[in-house]
Amino acid sequence: MPRDGNETKQRILDAAQAHVLEKGFAATSVDDIQQAAGISRGTFFYHFPSKDDLARALIVRYGQADYTFVEGFRERAERLATDPLQRALIFLALHEDVFQEMQPEEAGCLFASFSYEAGVLDDETEAIIVESIEHWRRVLGGMLEEAMLQHSPVMEDVDPYLLADLAYGVFQGAFILSRSLGDKGLMSSHIREFRRYLEVLFGVVPARGTRTETGSAAPL
Repeated sequence: MPRDGNETKQRILDAAQAHVLEKGFAATSVDDIQQAAGISRGTFFYHFPSKDDLARALIVRYGQADYTFVEGFRERAERLATDPLQRALIFLALHEDVFQEMQPEEAGCLFASFSYEAGVLDDETEAIIVESIEHWRRVLGGMLEEAMLQHSPVMEDVDPYLLADLAYGVFQGAFILSRSLGDKGLMSSHIREFRRYLEVLFGVVPARGTRTETGSAAPL
């Protein structure tokens, strides 16, 4: 293998991911990826003997990045606040900050792109997607479950893990609208509105001048 083999492989994955986010995996051809990555057809198949191998590599890489992303924000939120509700609000605000800098053409979730197409992934690869989503659910849902021990929601029968699912759905919807309308601000504004919903749900009414640098309410 050439010494720059890993760099070439990552370039192929970058090109493939951009195409999949734009038009789906089935509609993405090897020629599309080859041209975007500036490689020969032989080089593509050297790294990925089939499109199935490419799909698996894309999902594995994306899943690893997603895990690191979520854990990094969880750890940062834990350093910034001791109150679990504030941690959840900060956790979401950190996502908001990242999405604020994201361009519309970058918007999208690779997991969702593959999920729209039935039969593209094998069971083992699909399990990676499921685990990644469940990891998100455990992290945010766990924060909200702890928050409910200290702050009573204004409504009854609130399920913290369904709230985490709702947040995930807000993200996915924001990706679609941002790309469709060409408005990058939608991604961060949708997250901000969900944080406000949580503040209302948990009875948090921040006073003027008490916003933190992440945009969440000051610690209670």
